[in-house]
Amino acid sequence: MRRFRKNLALILILSTLVIPFIPVIAEPKSAQDDPLVFRYGVQITPAGGDWDPAIRRASNADSVRFPSLEGFVTYPAYWNGDVSTLQPCLATDWAFEYWPVENNSKGFFNSGGIMATNLTLRENVTFHDGSIWNATVAKWNLDRIMIVSGNLTGNGNTQYLGDFWEDATDYIPFYTESWNMSSYIGKMPSYNGMTATIPQLNGTFPKIKNITIIDEGGPNGGGKIRINYNDWASFSVWEILAGNPQHYILMISMEAYADYWDRPIYGFGEIPGFPQDETFKHLVGTGPYIFDHWTTTGPTTGGLMLKNEQYWNRTGHEDVGWFGIDEIQFVLFSADADGTAARNLAMKTGAIDFSPDVSGFNFVYDEVISQADVTYYTNPIGDYPIGVILNCINDTYWKTEYDLGLPFRPPTNGLPRLTRKAISYAFDYDGFMQTAYNGRADRMNSYLGKDQLYANPSIPIPYLNLTIARQAILAQYPAECADPSRNLDENSTDQDWNDVATSNPIYTVDFYWDTTSVQQVLADYMGTALHNIGLAYYDDASHELPSVWPHILGGGATTAQIWASTWAIAPNDIGHAHINAYFKYPGYLNVWYNLAFSYLDNVTDWIDQIYFSNSSTRQLLYDNIGITLQTYQYPWMWVAHGKFGYVYRREWEVREFEFYHGMPTIVGDLTHIKWVGWEPSIPEIPGYSMYITLAISTATIVGIIYIMMRRRK
Repeated sequence: MRRFRKNLALILILSTLVIPFIPVIAEPKSAQDDPLVFRYGVQITPAGGDWDPAIRRASNADSVRFPSLEGFVTYPAYWNGDVSTLQPCLATDWAFEYWPVENNSKGFFNSGGIMATNLTLRENVTFHDGSIWNATVAKWNLDRIMIVSGNLTGNGNTQYLGDFWEDATDYIPFYTESWNMSSYIGKMPSYNGMTATIPQLNGTFPKIKNITIIDEGGPNGGGKIRINYNDWASFSVWEILAGNPQHYILMISMEAYADYWDRPIYGFGEIPGFPQDETFKHLVGTGPYIFDHWTTTGPTTGGLMLKNEQYWNRTGHEDVGWFGIDEIQFVLFSADADGTAARNLAMKTGAIDFSPDVSGFNFVYDEVISQADVTYYTNPIGDYPIGVILNCINDTYWKTEYDLGLPFRPPTNGLPRLTRKAISYAFDYDGFMQTAYNGRADRMNSYLGKDQLYANPSIPIPYLNLTIARQAILAQYPAECADPSRNLDENSTDQDWNDVATSNPIYTVDFYWDTTSVQQVLADYMGTALHNIGLAYYDDASHELPSVWPHILGGGATTAQIWASTWAIAPNDIGHAHINAYFKYPGYLNVWYNLAFSYLDNVTDWIDQIYFSNSSTRQLLYDNIGITLQTYQYPWMWVAHGKFGYVYRREWEVREFEFYHGMPTIVGDLTHIKWVGWEPSIPEIPGYSMYITLAISTATIVGIIYIMMRRRK
């Protein structure tokens, strides 16, 4: 028994000394088996999204769009609008022809307008179905977008009509002797021999006048085309060449989609009308990866893309060590707590190799960065910021027409301007960022976003200042504040204002938010802000929704007074497309684009002038808009950019961030990723050299053995 105890003691002592070293001598990671598989973790969305350039909408379809489809050119990450930095893709060369610089009736000279683009197309390019890329296919693609967006045959979809068709009356003050589209006013436009029939197109003109084939191309494809523009095209050029940020004008196979020349393609495998089976293939393009399938339901969810062995730039990539992945597997995760835990575990165990860490689809940051076998790439530009819409509709004709009882006018429920100002100054932006983002966020310092090309942080923007906020409330509601039941004035205490909000609020706001973690925090901080200025909000299930956007689309836009949305403008967007949509008076054609119903003639005028000006003049105009919106109108609360990045396993070298050609949270074609393997190093005990510790431990073990042997003798 004594001998057993001695042996047991020896085993325990040796185990105590040796076991700590076992993890550091685990089997090193070796090269993956053939085929080489890259596992990409993406978010499950309610619907897959539409990849078709004519109707594209943001979704996880973007993850498979860029590896499958390509455009005429690409642009580098964080592109600043300089066309000289564009990179060739399906076009190898291009040249611009400009509208003459001429005076308009506004009294300034239109400049920078592009009248036409001549494109030389790449030869020896085939689509995934084996068909040839040439001038006819390029023309068919662009014609198709115009036909579908204008619903010229009755089979199209006009949800993005305003992106491809312009109201001719909008630009009357800016027409010149050479550039004048007034002939379209009051008439139905035509495109490619087809005359529009839907009322929305009356008085509009297509942005593209026509596509001319200069050279059809030979047996190896290619050729030359000329794009003639109707619009001023100082912005349309980059939208069409490098990919409109809303649509991404990428080329699809004319042979595969011949039946869809006038109708959109919905979904990418999950829409019953467009099943992903042997009868219909999605995303047939020229890109480096071929789309296989995408499944969002059933026991196995996810997607698969396969390497395009016939890719036109295969050799160019492979010769410098890229484009080695044979399969890209997409693994789907929900954005809730369970999905976050599952994705963290998947990254830790190697079940996925790569995934974004973005607002609304976050990793547990501290957990992933502590993993030795994981790399965290922090994007130098912030995530799409979150903003809060403050409804201005009562300032517009909508309120007057509804009050007059005109037909088809929905009820209006906007906030007064000074109330919007008060709420903007009552919100604790810093506290919200700390709570919602654990401090990993930056305040929006401009209506254009923190990193946007024309953003000017010197223009004042609302911040937490209850003195300013309460002054605005006292000015907006003097009688209500002075009512004996409230008795509020400039000397009232914080407790006074909160007591009024709790027992007898000055006003109760229609505020809508969703169930995501960020908006749950937003609701708490908005509630505090409102209470601090004597206001309240309806805190009930009818205002806390799974998603606010369906409520807005369903008619709630005119009555929802406060609601949050992602601010969609990107740093590499030169600005006009989104500013035009969010703040220009939209007319009756696109009434839903201006989310806050902020209809100001001077802002609309400046937005129009931006279109016809050079970069220095544009800066002045953007500044004018910023001063008006940020210090007078208050249609939005520009809250925060969440900091974001990408998480990937150390076995991989990832350089996609240097080459992608999309918005900031979208990675490119996945060719700039390669397997490099990874062998863990021996972790050191904090405060000690591993080698000294190992030497001391070895000597200790030998000493213990020696003493025990002597005792045995």
